[in-house]
Amino acid sequence: MTTDVRTDFNFRPQASGYPGLPLLLSIVAILTALRIAALWLSPLELVFDEAQYWSWSRDLTFGYFTKPPLIAWAIAGTTAVCGDSAACVRSLSPLCHAATAILLYVVALKLYGRRAALVAGFTWITMPGVAVSSFLMTTDTLLLMFWSIALVALVLYRERPALGLAVVFGLAVGFGLNAKYAMIYLPPLVAVAAFADPALRRALRPAHIFAALAIGFGMILPNILWNVSHGFVTVTHTGQNMGWSLQSLNLKDGVEYFFAQFAVAGPIVFATMVLALFGLRRSERPDEDRMLLWLSWPVVIMITIQGFIAHANANWGATAFPAGVVFAAAVLALGRHRFWLKLHVAISLVVAVVILGFTALGPPPVNSELTKSFRQLRGWQQTADNLAGVYEREGAKRIVTFGRSLTAGMIYALRETDIPVLALRMEGAPPFDHFQMDRPWYPDGERDGTLLFGPPAGMAESLGARKVADIEAPLYFNGGGSMPVFSLDP
Repeated sequence: MTTDVRTDFNFRPQASGYPGLPLLLSIVAILTALRIAALWLSPLELVFDEAQYWSWSRDLTFGYFTKPPLIAWAIAGTTAVCGDSAACVRSLSPLCHAATAILLYVVALKLYGRRAALVAGFTWITMPGVAVSSFLMTTDTLLLMFWSIALVALVLYRERPALGLAVVFGLAVGFGLNAKYAMIYLPPLVAVAAFADPALRRALRPAHIFAALAIGFGMILPNILWNVSHGFVTVTHTGQNMGWSLQSLNLKDGVEYFFAQFAVAGPIVFATMVLALFGLRRSERPDEDRMLLWLSWPVVIMITIQGFIAHANANWGATAFPAGVVFAAAVLALGRHRFWLKLHVAISLVVAVVILGFTALGPPPVNSELTKSFRQLRGWQQTADNLAGVYEREGAKRIVTFGRSLTAGMIYALRETDIPVLALRMEGAPPFDHFQMDRPWYPDGERDGTLLFGPPAGMAESLGARKVADIEAPLYFNGGGSMPVFSLDP
């Protein structure tokens, strides 16, 4: 090489014919525009997590039962512009992933050059996990964008240490923590990566480290204080969600989580990362490789162990992939891996187009693993309309629901009515979700005009309720297709 790609930052096409940023911007713009159009055409409704986040956005604060507050603030911003439709609630998601693709282009450009940068940006915007995430509004969408901003600051700082870059890193960490607590992984990963990468180790300055950490901590402090004033409900929920116990040890969940990462990242990308562990796939820049592998693999390993101990959702290790994608792109961009690069591009485009079609048209009516998750995105409005019909017929005053998913779904689906939706909470029991904390209904509360919907078998009878209707409720968890509605008479 005759040019140090780490200082070549002018985005001009190389003689090799890789147009770099202009081509990537075109790909990202076209795919993002198609994804936004698909959201507005889509018949798919909000999944209950999204409905919950929307309900939070109606009452902005510094914390919520299960998550820090940034997703509620983001939804409040978009819905103020374009309304409360599912498409508007989700509209920020494809834009965030587009920004992340550009950010990872910059990271790869600084570390490996334009060819790897183009592959990295393309890989992110077409990655299977991103293709799915682009039509859902989740905390991961925001987290990964701020994680990537922090990576850009880190690689620039590695080349030329400056307080301003440390401040940017700290701001990105602070925003990321307010999106999802998994952002806390990044500072320790940077510390570990510094041991493996001499350039990063030489760049770090104690004053800059302190400034970055102080800014990140200061930005999450309001959420910490909110938790203090609410009995640390988010911390407690996070611990319960992890579910550590000797009784829950199992091999199956850990293995399933690990192999699910081939689907999340794409088979070629994750296989490249796996082979790198054994030294079988590396680029021509070993220090950069080691830094990125230390910024990615510990997350995968940690969440895999979590899967063995209790359980792990496929997206819990998403923060491994910004650095992982850049590393894989650098390897695939090498001339000797041209076949694997072409196969990766083909697979990525096919998956992205299929998921785009599912978004715009809805999945085919086939009961398969591929369409299973889409069933959570249907039936909420029909169920709510049927429930509202019983409410009007009975002259009811409120609806009491059981369970977070049902409460969130009914609150959102009934948003254009004046029907109060409350969450059933037993007297003396701690809240198990935000609705039980924010809008509880207790059995010794007002019973006149109260409809009960969704209690488990036997609970309605124990509460002295009588069934007044069976309504069609085509929800993903309701294999029977209908659900009873009960009246709680005084």
